[in-house]
Amino acid sequence: MRAVVKSKPAPGVEFAEVPKPKIAPDEVLIEVKAAAICGSDLGIYDYTPAYSKMRLPVVMGHEFSGRIVEAGPQVKGYAVGDRVLAESVKACGACAYCRSGQENLCDASTLFGIHVDGGMAEYIAVPYKLLHRLPEELSYEAGALIEPLSNALHFVKDCTPIRLGDLAVVQGCGPIGLFSAQLFRLAGAEVMVTGVNVDTERFKIAEGLGFETVNVEREDLAKIVTERTGGRGADIAFVATGAPPAVAQATQIVKKRGRVTVIGIFGRPVEVPMTQVVRREITLSGAYDAKPENFDQSISLARSGAVKVETLITHRLPLEKASEAFEAAKSRVGCKVVFIPQLR
Repeated sequence: MRAVVKSKPAPGVEFAEVPKPKIAPDEVLIEVKAAAICGSDLGIYDYTPAYSKMRLPVVMGHEFSGRIVEAGPQVKGYAVGDRVLAESVKACGACAYCRSGQENLCDASTLFGIHVDGGMAEYIAVPYKLLHRLPEELSYEAGALIEPLSNALHFVKDCTPIRLGDLAVVQGCGPIGLFSAQLFRLAGAEVMVTGVNVDTERFKIAEGLGFETVNVEREDLAKIVTERTGGRGADIAFVATGAPPAVAQATQIVKKRGRVTVIGIFGRPVEVPMTQVVRREITLSGAYDAKPENFDQSISLARSGAVKVETLITHRLPLEKASEAFEAAKSRVGCKVVFIPQLR
């Protein structure tokens, strides 16, 4: 079958022909209809230190949806023909984190596209316990974006306390940033979205969604926030970028006892002005991945239209154009880049 593969411990990916997966008794075989490029896939593409221990070679991709074409004898509740999407992480179920309902922090998890073959292919084998039904009202392309929306939902709902009227500054206008901005607004916050010069198209999407945007390479974000809040500072700074300077900037723009949530994955060390964090009693925390319950919650939000999902898609390409797709994602000429395996 056709697939996008990471085969070498060096920058780049390649289109390749690989064997079609064989399913285990508790797995289904999914014909992939859409698979999206995630920010972490760009780290894999560059082979940054954060991904240096991944399995090679591996079929990439953990954001995907499709139709079941084969089901193992132990599969329950799903059948051939069902429209589905899947969680990206298979937790062990036995460690202390899994037993306490924090599967996203599992000590022995495996991830599609990193430890096991992922969804940037014509077919993928998935344990049925990781599946979620994709409603007819949602397209397969929207289904592929439920995984990142689920991450954003965990970051915002589970990890970042919000009060009605809070000012939340979302640093980064990529897909996770734009999903998170929508979720902050749903929770009653005033939202500002930031980016840099290359984010021209992403700014247009953010503004189309009704958000105020700030280009931090052209405008003084700290000054804008100070003037907006009468010198107090933002209630929340949400670092949805892997750019190290954004963390220090976040500590500058939040109020005393404000909150900084960091969800970016960084390719190099990050300097944090800890004296400022201490003296201003800033809460600085990280947030990672999603919990299983976040998926059905995200499906409901997308289904109702409360969160706009497909609005973020700017590129739809066949698997054969893997290099072009990754270059589009890396250059940020668009927002969400999606592979459609049936395209030729």
